[in-house]
Amino acid sequence: MCEKCASDNFQTIVERLGSAGSFLVLTHARPDGDGLGTMAALTAAGRAAGKTVRMLLPGNVPARYEFLFTDEKPAGTDEFAKLADESDLIVIVDTCAFAQLDGLADGLRARRDKIIVIDHHATADDIGSVQWIDSSAAAAGVMAYEIIEALGWSVDAPTAEALFSAVASDTGWFRFSNTDPRAMKSAGKLIERGARPDAIYNRIYQSDRPERLRLLQRTLAGMELFCQDRLAVMTIRKLDFDTTGARADETENFVNESLRIGTVEVALLLVEQDDCVRVSLRSRSRIDVSAIAARFGGGGHARAAGLRTNENINTAKQQLIDACTEKLN
Repeated sequence: MCEKCASDNFQTIVERLGSAGSFLVLTHARPDGDGLGTMAALTAAGRAAGKTVRMLLPGNVPARYEFLFTDEKPAGTDEFAKLADESDLIVIVDTCAFAQLDGLADGLRARRDKIIVIDHHATADDIGSVQWIDSSAAAAGVMAYEIIEALGWSVDAPTAEALFSAVASDTGWFRFSNTDPRAMKSAGKLIERGARPDAIYNRIYQSDRPERLRLLQRTLAGMELFCQDRLAVMTIRKLDFDTTGARADETENFVNESLRIGTVEVALLLVEQDDCVRVSLRSRSRIDVSAIAARFGGGGHARAAGLRTNENINTAKQQLIDACTEKLN
């Protein structure tokens, strides 16, 4: 998107949020800290500004992010039609892909005129009447904070913590290559407004159940290396969940573990689920994993991408190894 178009869309979203009496906020299925933190923050800031705001989520809130929703949990997809029709706007954050909005595609298409999108991923469908897509932003939380500031809405300590959670989690706690002055500036302002990095880190990353660590142990034990140790592949099968007692939402960040190996340039994690195989891809600097994901119907960023496939996990694994090998060679 051209710079002027992005600027115009930002301003239009600010104006539409400012004039709306009510809005519904939703993010993608299998949500992460960025999507959930952004949703929680926009909801809190909007309500403080006198708006009627509801939240909706395709799926459940992972346990590590439940602290963002102590007062109210997001509604489920069965309430979408009612909540969408009662709202002046539908605000989609941290995605612009129908494939990530499980079961909502038809309902969203029918209400396109009232949809606005705030997203930082390059992969985008034609979902909303106004889409601010800024792939230079480290997180949707950075973009949401800029919108809240432009609106002059208040940011109390819980709202600041939600936004900080969004920015910090999507930058790997400011370790990933997307960490830039814009993200750090937002983080600094949020700390000034009451966000406590130590407390947030403890809630997200130091509150694991033993079952999650048992699953991580099994996953690392089964890791395979290819292409002269430049490609790391990990698989989690349904049996692994059954054996360890871990939940599907507890695999977040597993894919990054193999990047501890100095030679690894690309990391893959395949997770077998009841209805599909979910794949996460990561890279250091040379390989654009979003291009690999796009070949299989997925998308994301150059250094972090994902996809879902209905292929058998063994077939999907070999297809992805072949695609990554082609790029690495």
